Amino acid sequence: MENKKTDRRVRRTKRMLLEGLMTLLLEKDIKDISVKELTDYADINRCTFYLHYKDVFHMLDTIEEELFTEFNRILDENFTQSECPTPLPILQDIFHYLLDNKKTVSALLGIHGDFAFVARIKKLLKERIKYAWSLESYKEENFEYYFSFIISGCLGLIETWVQNDFSRSPETMALLSNEMILSGIKAFS
Repeated sequence: MENKKTDRRVRRTKRMLLEGLMTLLLEKDIKDISVKELTDYADINRCTFYLHYKDVFHMLDTIEEELFTEFNRILDENFTQSECPTPLPILQDIFHYLLDNKKTVSALLGIHGDFAFVARIKKLLKERIKYAWSLESYKEENFEYYFSFIISGCLGLIETWVQNDFSRSPETMALLSNEMILSGIKAFS
């Protein structure tokens, strides 16, 4: 019984800290956010913060690692070794995940966000898309151009969705992205 209470309190503490960090990250760079400012915002004792994280950079790294792991899991579920995946189911899962984490996504893609994290996601996507590309026997020399086109378009679409406060459904966004991807691939078929 005591363990469940502790777990619930730890989850609440981490949720409050996450909320605080993402709110502050929407306003300023991570280097300008202090532990004191974050703990005051989250109404958490600084000692409690240090039970979980070394500093705000460690906290952001931990959050990003959790997001990256979950994003990778979504891709793993949709990419098989035997056949080329169709984009729509993957995109639906991704857009639902983005909506479920909208404050974090808004902060990380915002002007004070972590561009290294976005680059890491791009690298992961590039590996997966290149795998699908190879299954379809498209010309290798065209891949970099296709990937640049698709990733820029999809990121721009996501950024616009974020700026419009996620006003369209994940299904609509997935369909728009799917159309862009399939239209782009036609040039290389």
